[in-house]
Amino acid sequence: MNKTLAIAAVASTVLFGCTDPDVVPETHISIPPSTQASGGEVERHPLKTALYGDLHVHTSWSADAYAGGNRLGPNSAYRFARGEEVELQNGLVAKLDVPLDFVALTDHAENFSTHVPCTIGGGPEFATEFCRAMRTGDLDQQSMLQQVFTTAGQRPGPRSQLCDDNLERCLETEKATWLRVQEAANAFDDPGTFSTLIGYEFSSLLANFGMLHRNVIFRGTEVTPHAISSNDVINQADFFAQLDEACQEPCEVLTIPHNTNFSWGKTFGRTDEDGTVYTAADIERRARIDRLFEITQQKGNSECQIGVGMADEDCNFENTWPICDDGQGTQCASEPSFLRNALLTGLAMGNQGGQNPFKLGVIGSTDTHLSDPGNTARAIPAQFSGINFSFAVRRALELNHVVIGPIRKISAGGLAGVWAEANTRADIFDALRRREAFGTSGSRIKLRFFAGNYPQNMSESADAVATAYAMGVPMGSDMTKPEDPSFWVWASQDPSAPALDRIQIVKGWIEDGEEFQKVWDVACSGDRTAGTDGRCPATTASVDVETCVLSGSGASELQTTFTDPDFSSDQIAFYYVRVFENPSCRWTTALANEAGVDRPTDVPETVQHRAWSSPIWVNSP
Repeated sequence: MNKTLAIAAVASTVLFGCTDPDVVPETHISIPPSTQASGGEVERHPLKTALYGDLHVHTSWSADAYAGGNRLGPNSAYRFARGEEVELQNGLVAKLDVPLDFVALTDHAENFSTHVPCTIGGGPEFATEFCRAMRTGDLDQQSMLQQVFTTAGQRPGPRSQLCDDNLERCLETEKATWLRVQEAANAFDDPGTFSTLIGYEFSSLLANFGMLHRNVIFRGTEVTPHAISSNDVINQADFFAQLDEACQEPCEVLTIPHNTNFSWGKTFGRTDEDGTVYTAADIERRARIDRLFEITQQKGNSECQIGVGMADEDCNFENTWPICDDGQGTQCASEPSFLRNALLTGLAMGNQGGQNPFKLGVIGSTDTHLSDPGNTARAIPAQFSGINFSFAVRRALELNHVVIGPIRKISAGGLAGVWAEANTRADIFDALRRREAFGTSGSRIKLRFFAGNYPQNMSESADAVATAYAMGVPMGSDMTKPEDPSFWVWASQDPSAPALDRIQIVKGWIEDGEEFQKVWDVACSGDRTAGTDGRCPATTASVDVETCVLSGSGASELQTTFTDPDFSSDQIAFYYVRVFENPSCRWTTALANEAGVDRPTDVPETVQHRAWSSPIWVNSP
C-alpha cells in the first residue's frame, strides 16, 4: 500500500479494534466449510472453456486488512468467492451475482510469524502486550509508521519485535501459519465446480512505499515447506533462487508481479533492485517462474501510461502516478514499471543473445482487503456503498462524507480469466503457466486470440476454435518462423455489462536495435469500419453522468481475422489484444450521485472498461 493507505490503516485500528481484545471472532478462525466438496465427475472441454477468478485476495489474516477492521478470515472469503452471502466488515450482506470459478487467497507472508498467533491465540504470543495492543488498536502509531518508513527497502526485511528474543519460535510459527493457509484452501477445493489454488503474497517494500510484490501460486497440494517472504531474501534474484530450490518436484509454482506501477521502475529493470547484474541463471529462473503479470487491480493500471515510454491514446485508463520529472525516482510513473515497455525490453534482451525474462501473460485481480474476492460490480458494489469501500475510504468518508484525496484514484479492481480444459487446480494452473490467460477490469468479457495461417472467412466457420488450435497457437504462445501469419481474435460481451465498442491489436517489435509499436482497431461495433489511420470512428454510445443510464448501441460479439500489413519475417515482435466496452460511469461518479454530493473533478466521470489478452511472440528466441 502507499503512504496514505498505510497511515489510514494505522489510524483506523482505533476505529475498528475489538471491544474485548481477548474474544476472537469466529469468522477470523479457520473452520471447516459448511458443505464439503461435491465429489462429482469433472466436466472436460477439449477446446477449453473460459473460467474467471481472483488471484489477489487478502483476508483478516493479512495484518493491514486486520488493522483496517476486517475480521473475516479465509473461510468467509472462500464462501464469498463461491457465491454465498457474507456479511462484510461494514455490516452489509453481500453476494456475487455470479460465483467465481477459482480463487487464490494471498495473505502477506511477511506477517505469518506473528499476526495469526497474535489475533487467534493458542500460543504464548497471544497474551503479550504487543499482541493485545494489535487486537485493541491501542498501538504506538508513530513508532509503527517510523519503522515502516525507515525499513522499507531493507533486505532481508525485519520481522516483528516478538521475534527479537526467539527467532526459532517465530520461524516455527511461520510454518504453522502456512499449514493453516493450506488446510483452509484444501477444505474448500471442489474439482469441477470451484478451485482453490494455494498461494500467498511476497510483499517486498521499497522506499516511499514502493512495491516489488508478487503473488506466489502453487499447482496442487505439494508446496514449499515455508512461505518465502521478503524477510528471507536479499533481492529479487535471491527470491527466485530460494523459491526454485524449495519447490522441487512434485511441487510446481509460478509467480505474478503486481502493482508494478508502484515499483519505481525496479520490477522490469535490467539490473536487480540493488543494482546487481542478473546472471544467466537468474534470468533463466525468472523466465521459468515469473509467468504472468497482473495488468490491473484496485491500485491502478500497469499496462501503459501516456507520456511514459511506449503508449497510445487509450493508455489513460486508471493511471495512479504523475510522470517522473528529471531526477525524481519514487512516487511517479517510469518506463520500467509498465508492461508494454517491459515486453519491448524483453525482446531487446533476447535479441542481444540472452534469454527474454519478460515473456509475461496477462491477468487482472482485485487486491481486495475485505475478504470479498471478485467483487467488481459496476454500479455501486457493496464495498463502495454507504460508508465503506476499504478501511481508508471508510475513514475518508467519515471525515468528509465524500470520496476525498488519493482514494479516488482506486479502481474497481479486475478479474483473471483462463482458457482451461476443466475447473481443477491442475488445469487452471497449467493454463496460467502456458499463459493462455487474459485480464479484465472487472467484467466477464470472453476473449480468444490466436496466430497462424488462417482464412479470411474464419469468422464464418462453425468450427473456428478447432481450426484456430489446429492451424496456429493461442495467446501466451511463441510462433517461430511464420510465413505471412494472420491473427484471429474473438470477444463476447459480459451480459450484465455494457456492450462492446471495439477490438484493438497492439504490436511491439525490434528493428535495427530500435523499439517500435503500432496499434490497430481491427473490429468496430455497429456499421463502423476502421479508417486509413487504423482507427474506428468514435462510438456514439454514451452514458448520462447524472443518472448513469447507458444509451446507444454496441456489439454483443466481435471477431475478425487480421493480417499485419507491416509484417517482416525478420522482425522479433509481440502482439496482444485489447477489447473495449462502451462508456459507463466510473464508481466515483455513481457514489457521488448516490450521496448527493458534487462529483469529483480530478478523476474521469466515465470509463471504458476493457479486457487484455496475453501476448503472442513472433520469432522470439
